[in-house]
Amino acid sequence: MKIRNLTIPASTLLFAAIVVVNAGNYLINLLLGRILGPEAFAEAGVLATGVLMLSFVALGFQLTAAKFGAQDSAAGFKKWLLHRATLVGTVISLVMVLGSEILRDYLQFSSVVPFLVLAPAIPLYLRMSVGRGLLQGDLQFGRLAASYLLEMLGRLVITCLLIGLLITLGGDWATLAVTLGFLAAFVAAYVPTFKLEKSLPTGLPSRKLRRGMINFILVMGAYELSQILISHSDVILVKHYFNAEEAGLYAALALIGRVVFFATWSVVTLLFPKVIQAEKAGEPHRHLFYRSLLIVMTMGVVITMTCFGASDLIVHLLFGQAFHSIGQVLWLYALATTLFACANVFAYYYLSLNYYLPVVLSGITGILQIILISYFHDSIISIIYLQIILMGGLFLTMTVVHALKQREDAQAKNRPYLTLSTK
Repeated sequence: MKIRNLTIPASTLLFAAIVVVNAGNYLINLLLGRILGPEAFAEAGVLATGVLMLSFVALGFQLTAAKFGAQDSAAGFKKWLLHRATLVGTVISLVMVLGSEILRDYLQFSSVVPFLVLAPAIPLYLRMSVGRGLLQGDLQFGRLAASYLLEMLGRLVITCLLIGLLITLGGDWATLAVTLGFLAAFVAAYVPTFKLEKSLPTGLPSRKLRRGMINFILVMGAYELSQILISHSDVILVKHYFNAEEAGLYAALALIGRVVFFATWSVVTLLFPKVIQAEKAGEPHRHLFYRSLLIVMTMGVVITMTCFGASDLIVHLLFGQAFHSIGQVLWLYALATTLFACANVFAYYYLSLNYYLPVVLSGITGILQIILISYFHDSIISIIYLQIILMGGLFLTMTVVHALKQREDAQAKNRPYLTLSTK
């Protein structure tokens, strides 16, 4: 029986769970924007962006565990990867604590407390990501869905309770409330993977396997870094270069515009393990890529056109009148995100096949974005235009690379036959 027939019910469950999770996280941010207003939402929005940046680091470990969990069951490698994730998390945590004052000044935060509160939970979050990857590689999408749901519910419950308490009692602790919400999310998401950790075999993986895992982690780390630079550097830089009100407006704009990325993320999540399994089984998988690209592109176009035709209504319903000025540029930001989401399908498809040129292309794009925004930040609209140009160039480049790679593969398959026929 083919792989795709085995995974339809479970993958459908995961798809539905991710949709619910993204909707829940989106709801939290919308509520925060409405309650806090542009200026106060600037800190909360940047803090959420920081956690999203961390999630890309976690995703590197998750995809490494998914890839090698699907390919090799050698004793010890899972525990080995778990320890490495803990080590990286500890280093990031220490850097955040030691550099908390620098972060506070650069991001124009009122206190270092949010950084100090969140830092200790980072190693736990990266350990959890390894567990998620093992579940993903084994196609245990039900337990993986539970982890995502618990993470969202933990954040939703704690954040809403604390914000409600602050409104009742008064006080200016909104950023701390958001931080504690993320802390609760990390702990809740760890629950479904904790039992899995206890059952992992001990021992040291083979040198060949360790080398393969380290190489893949480095590649994934480079790619996830490029994702961080592309997806979130604009919000961070706007918070640095603009005043609090403008930074809050831009954070709201990014939140609405990036609904394309959130809505299509489940497609990429399902694509990665399916392609790995199909490649291992010797089954065709190109149709999975084209199907995923079509879904992402369709969803992106629909969302962008909706933002174009009903931008004022969308902004008013989601954030209120205080954010009305972002309506006129909303569809442009959604367009930039759509182009990036489409390029992302190419990247993850080829990463699952150990072809790493997309990593280089994404990294160059992310670095260019930071450089260009640092020099050209006269207005919000100029930053958005820069992103459209960069994401459009990335998507076109990925398309050309894909066409060349497909032609190269076709020629490679025909080469043995041609060689034999000329003898």
